[in-house]
Amino acid sequence: MKTPTLTALRAVYDSDPCRTPEDRKTLIRCLGLTEGKTDNEPIDKILDFAEAARRLGRSAKGVHLLARRGVIRKAKFPGFSRASGVLASEVDRLLESVGRGEAVKA
Repeated sequence: MKTPTLTALRAVYDSDPCRTPEDRKTLIRCLGLTEGKTDNEPIDKILDFAEAARRLGRSAKGVHLLARRGVIRKAKFPGFSRASGVLASEVDRLLESVGRGEAVKA
């Protein structure tokens, strides 16, 4: 995304009254809208299924099927009951294992 879009998203999440301050902070960090590290604990970015599909060269439905089979784990967006995605580390792990020629374990 472009910088103005990210800045606007951050402003919306910062001022969202429906979320607790901790939920807002976690959501902003998960979406990668922070400028540098704010805490010592690393947090994994949550990708939506379209972005995960783009990185894997598959369709969004294919990514959902990989998650259903247990190849990659779904992750819920903080503060939401239904919104989910895929951890960026899971996508990177899958790409590395395929790159090394390992079989994908379901």
